Amino acid sequence: MLRQDIFSRDNTLWAQGLSILGIMLMHYVMQLDSYPRVLNIIGSIGVAAFLFTSGFGINESYKHNGLGGFWRKRVLRVILPCWIVFLFRLPFADSFDPVTQLLNFLFIDSDLWYVDFIIRWYIVYWAARRFAQRHTGKILAAFSLACLFMEQLMAEQAFSFVAGYMASAHYDKVRSWNRRKVALVTACAFAYGTLFIIVKELPAVRQYIGTLPFNIILLNIKLPLAAAVLAAPFLLPGLKRLTLITWLGKVSYEAYIVHFNFMPCITGPASIAGFTAGSLAVSAVFNKFNDSLRDKRRLIVTLAAVFYIAICYILACKYSMRATEHFGYACIPYATVLAVVFLLFTSDRLRYRLRWPKASLWIVLTLLAAAMLAVQYHFDPMENKVDRWSAIANPLTALFNGDFPYLAKTHLGGNSSPFPVWLALHIPFWALGNVGLSEIFTAILFLYSIKAAYGNGAALKAAVLLGLSVNLWYETAVRSDLISNFLLLVAFINMLVMKRTGFYRRPYLLSAVAALWLSTRLSTAFPLFIMFFPDWLRLSTGRKVDTLLMVVAVFCLTFLPLAVWDWDSLFHAENNPFSLQGRQGRPADTVVMLLVAVLMALKWRGNTGRLMLYSAAILILVPVLAYGHNMYVYDNWTDVFNSAYDITYLDAALPFCITLVAAWCTGLMQAKNPNL
Repeated sequence: MLRQDIFSRDNTLWAQGLSILGIMLMHYVMQLDSYPRVLNIIGSIGVAAFLFTSGFGINESYKHNGLGGFWRKRVLRVILPCWIVFLFRLPFADSFDPVTQLLNFLFIDSDLWYVDFIIRWYIVYWAARRFAQRHTGKILAAFSLACLFMEQLMAEQAFSFVAGYMASAHYDKVRSWNRRKVALVTACAFAYGTLFIIVKELPAVRQYIGTLPFNIILLNIKLPLAAAVLAAPFLLPGLKRLTLITWLGKVSYEAYIVHFNFMPCITGPASIAGFTAGSLAVSAVFNKFNDSLRDKRRLIVTLAAVFYIAICYILACKYSMRATEHFGYACIPYATVLAVVFLLFTSDRLRYRLRWPKASLWIVLTLLAAAMLAVQYHFDPMENKVDRWSAIANPLTALFNGDFPYLAKTHLGGNSSPFPVWLALHIPFWALGNVGLSEIFTAILFLYSIKAAYGNGAALKAAVLLGLSVNLWYETAVRSDLISNFLLLVAFINMLVMKRTGFYRRPYLLSAVAALWLSTRLSTAFPLFIMFFPDWLRLSTGRKVDTLLMVVAVFCLTFLPLAVWDWDSLFHAENNPFSLQGRQGRPADTVVMLLVAVLMALKWRGNTGRLMLYSAAILILVPVLAYGHNMYVYDNWTDVFNSAYDITYLDAALPFCITLVAAWCTGLMQAKNPNL
């Protein structure tokens, strides 16, 4: 049975729901040319109610749990969702200022002043409880006084959080109040706040706007009026039959950090209704997504979903913004759909209800392969502005004509960067007249490896996730080999998982195979290093040296025929394959990535889910760090969405993310595998 005292959970949820509705409407209406200034008070009252319930709730939580998990909860519930919103709105920025973004992420002077303010209260509350528990109330009161000297929006709410704390500290008395007493207190508070509204509007007073005396007057308005919102569901229980308001309370934080992104789009009353509905739809999905983030059991798979959605979203933004300035109308719903699919695929409710007939997998694979084939042959490869396909086809043509392959030019006049093993793997597809067919082959092999390792259901989910990725269709259309390389790599890792074969058991064989992978793309080294390094540390000193020599020897052997053929062209040409594959990064970037890779290798501890997540993270870090460093050096931050930077390198992480999300419900991603 739900508690029915004044600040019970259902009462505060209802108050928060009404508050967020008022805040959203105020923000949207104020975008119109002429709006009634009285609406400002509605939003301010809502903020006061939020701060009050935050102060009340955080102290109630402390009574039950102390400071245990304090910052984990704040990071996952407040900070991380806000960071996600900041990242997803970057494509819509007119310009990119790294200082502004840093202030956003540190919540020093971000675009969301309320989040900055509440995090400061969290810090003060935690510090008070941690170092001066007996004086918590005094410390919070002192910080309230300090808030009077902050910007006006914060100053007028200086006592809202501490009032919530005081209500919690004396809740044994407060919860005993009957409706008559609550009504009396609320009426007095409302009258008090109304009186100061009248005072505030006096011409003699308004000349002090922006000063400390004016802030003190505002302080006497917002919180007293918010008492009516806080007390309403207790005084009038029938209001809670408006379940929509209670539901808004559940998604109130997400609604706050989502809706402000749509404020510039408001043009009239119809757009207010449309964007309010759209904001709430996105917030509802985001709320479920954040619930998954807060679940310790689901944290890994949810982070993988964040990577997957972000990579797909960024590419969709990059290319749709070239077609229309209204690209957000397509990209935001696209990201939302991907989030819904993730929630469905990891839902406990659907986990035991869905049955995956074996025939359905083969039907999906056939349809996927046919669609990829149709897309690939729809476009003339010679008209592609991406030359990854000809960086493989032209060198192979030169090779079989008796010419040195790395002297062959692509159809755009560039040089070839693929290493020998990757070229050799494409010979069958080159013989068929289309090296791009390797992408279809590796996609099917990747999905089959998931079926073999994790079952039909996981393979079907992976096929859907792969098919929903705009990145796959882009790479298919331009016949790129990048994602193929990593689809094949993940298929190999899935095979090791299925066979329960680790580096410790097969050090020499896997050292040789790792060297062959390095002779496809150097960036394949990171996932393999993360996977193999812990077992390598367990080897004897002699075996450690032997395996390192094995990697170097096999890698060099793959280049030996080419080195004998034309040493200068292979190693000393300006655009040789080694310089092309390593041109983006700088030495400092490599050092950072190696340190991160070592840390990840020591932390995955046989957990396949962590292995997939860490592999995806390091492959995302490779272009992000390299490009970020270059943009810092050349001060060309706005070039990230044009041809100066090839963000399709992020696609390398997709197969790892897809595998983790698709196979999560099998239980094999959560369990530690001692044989790996």
